[in-house]
Amino acid sequence: MGTCPSGALKDQLWRHQLASHQFKTHCHLASGLLACSQLYTRADLISFGSFILGKPPSKEVPAGNYPFIVTSDDGRKVPVVQAYAFGKYLGYLKVEFDEKGYVTSHGNPILLNSSIPEDPGIKAEINEWRKKLYNYSTQEVGRTLVYLDGTTQSCRFKECNMGNLICDAMINNNLRHSDAVSWNHVSMCILNGGGIRSPIDEQNNGTITLESLTAVLPFGGTFDLVQLKGSTLKKAFEHSVHRYGLSTGEFLQVGGIHVVYDLSRKPGDRVVKLDVLCTQCRVPHYEPLRMDKVYKLILPNFLANGGDGFQMIKDEVLKHDSGDQDIDVVSGYISKMKVIYPAVEGRIKFSAGSHCHGSFSLIFLSFWAVIIVLYQ
Repeated sequence: MGTCPSGALKDQLWRHQLASHQFKTHCHLASGLLACSQLYTRADLISFGSFILGKPPSKEVPAGNYPFIVTSDDGRKVPVVQAYAFGKYLGYLKVEFDEKGYVTSHGNPILLNSSIPEDPGIKAEINEWRKKLYNYSTQEVGRTLVYLDGTTQSCRFKECNMGNLICDAMINNNLRHSDAVSWNHVSMCILNGGGIRSPIDEQNNGTITLESLTAVLPFGGTFDLVQLKGSTLKKAFEHSVHRYGLSTGEFLQVGGIHVVYDLSRKPGDRVVKLDVLCTQCRVPHYEPLRMDKVYKLILPNFLANGGDGFQMIKDEVLKHDSGDQDIDVVSGYISKMKVIYPAVEGRIKFSAGSHCHGSFSLIFLSFWAVIIVLYQ
């Protein structure tokens, strides 16, 4: 049994994934393939842990047959399987080999529904852990006086106060590094809007719990410190809006940065103003970004590693230091502040040309919506 395909085997799997476009989990098969570093040419079976391929007994849409059969570099047929996620399916594989060592038969995943009896011992252990998890997740971290807007409709299109809160927490977490020259060693933060997954409603007594914060930041990443040239940072902000309007995750929320976009301009040339908060100054103020200057920046490790298409950060980073867990940073900040009320402050703006561009797009889409309705 092997773990990581590449070469001809990987090519077949990758083509299959591109053809299907039916990924239903965050950790889909293609991600697993790209994480592999070498080909096990003698692999008899390749298994990943978080996806199901085949006829589903529940509502999941398969990306192909279960198992998906590929041909290895030496001509053998190799089954590739996954069993979805969240403990919903049990991956069942009863593999038989012929006299040449080739796979001749295999099993299929089992849906763990009410027809499968629960194991009393496991159930008791789960219930015990459920109590501990409940006690942990319902801890009150702090309170908010305002709605914390972490919706897709806001954070992937414009400045949102949830993004401001998280970035402020990221910068505050690094205030311990001040010295005689700078009021702080870092003043800037960027955060992909797609990484913000939920709002927090202040009308629920304003209570913020670890459970609600986990819904906002569910991926368990870290907030890292990097050093980049201003030219790299400019590229990142151009990437932030290169396909603006498609609800994609790369739209950047910021802290210690003022950016103005003109969406009427072509992609790659939409940043018309980019100012950053100084650090080597007695009175912090915003100054124009310098292309040749090296800046320190706090960002999710997801972005530092090139996620959401920010390959320029990964390729051009000058220094990268791993940071603290995202939940710990934000919960610690809220606990320290006790009561929060983050606002939308004008950190991200769009020029007049952008509004015309956006209005034209809306009118264009509305026009075609009317045409479709009329001809139904």
